Amino acid sequence: MTGMVDEAVATRFAAMFAQPGSLDQSYLLDGLQESFDDLVREAEPLIAEESGFLADQPAIARVLSRQEWAASNVTSMLELMSPLLNKVEKRMDRTQMLPGAKFAYKAGLGAQLGTVLGFLSQRVLGQYDILMAHQNQVWFVGPNIVMMERRFGFLPRDFRLWIVLHELTHRGQFEANPWVRPHFLSLVGQMLESMDVDAKTLADRMISSFKAVAKDEDDPKPLVFRVLDEQQLEVFNTLQAFMSVIEGHGNFVMDRIAEGRIPSQPRMSQALRGGGNIGSPLARLMAKVLGFELKKAQYVQGQIFFDAVYARAGSPGVKTVFKSVESLPTLDEVRSPELWLSRVAP
Repeated sequence: MTGMVDEAVATRFAAMFAQPGSLDQSYLLDGLQESFDDLVREAEPLIAEESGFLADQPAIARVLSRQEWAASNVTSMLELMSPLLNKVEKRMDRTQMLPGAKFAYKAGLGAQLGTVLGFLSQRVLGQYDILMAHQNQVWFVGPNIVMMERRFGFLPRDFRLWIVLHELTHRGQFEANPWVRPHFLSLVGQMLESMDVDAKTLADRMISSFKAVAKDEDDPKPLVFRVLDEQQLEVFNTLQAFMSVIEGHGNFVMDRIAEGRIPSQPRMSQALRGGGNIGSPLARLMAKVLGFELKKAQYVQGQIFFDAVYARAGSPGVKTVFKSVESLPTLDEVRSPELWLSRVAP
């Protein structure tokens, strides 16, 4: 774990800015844990049947508050960013710095990371942590879910099952395909380790990126995106394609199952798909920090890719995407599914 970011400060700020909502102590949260326990048990065989992915151990639902979600994600973010942060820390150790400068950087970056996680906690509905796995847990932010149900008049069972289907699909992607997580971490590691960023630039760009995420706006100065050489650009595009595949497949499976089991799914999809609540919060944050061109339209493109694959090659074709590293589509193939179909499809 990197020492470049003060984890304790990040955790405190995460809890501080994850503002409790009016529903945090509401009776409406009563029975929510039991509800998700039941829905996870119901959804797992549906995910296995539709996707062909079956994890070794059953999933465990865990209903969290906003503060609990934000604090729990600090470790994951530091783990994901550690290749770059460790590199910068070593450089700082070799240079002469004013007393307290390193401490200030660590505390400042910790505060910024915690702040943005706190803000994100107010919008996140569910999460399967692709990095840590947390003993088979899948997280659901209870106050946010109940708030969305009341705001849009969603049927609670329909809405909760819809969220469960998405998160359990992500879990199946990573747990049933042992090569997926190491491949993702390898790509992130290659990208970050190849970057040549001094400490001041790192701090300035992290703060800029974190503020942009918190305000839900585009960041003109992503953390490490300066000038990429040919090899870096290849890894960069591979990461974009990978994340589009993960999110697009999550939406594809969720909607396929929902077609016959969740009558209100079309209305929920129309209400929420433009709002960014369904999807990986860490993917969204890392996309912003790393400068990925992962807008909402690109997640939609991932689902369009799987729709095209299914129309041509059915469920076996969809599953083939996760057969091996070589079976994953390139960024061009995500955008033009016929290229992937002509190269890989059974």
